[in-house]
Amino acid sequence: MSTFQDAAYTVAAISATVALFRSLVGKGVLTREEAVRAILDEAVARAIQAEAESPHDDINRQSAEILKFIAERL
Repeated sequence: MSTFQDAAYTVAAISATVALFRSLVGKGVLTREEAVRAILDEAVARAIQAEAESPHDDINRQSAEILKFIAERL
């Protein structure tokens, strides 16, 4: 799979996750704080994984930064 396809799948997964969390928060099933914590936990896990796999891989590092950005604004 190409780097472009990897990035596209990551963006699709992030979009789906945010949509799910927004609906769960909107329905009161999940609190905003729980949603933010889950997204930040995933961002940290991705950042650690990206650094371990390849210290020069910007795609995984960027996905972690995007997740952090979304969590701050959720």
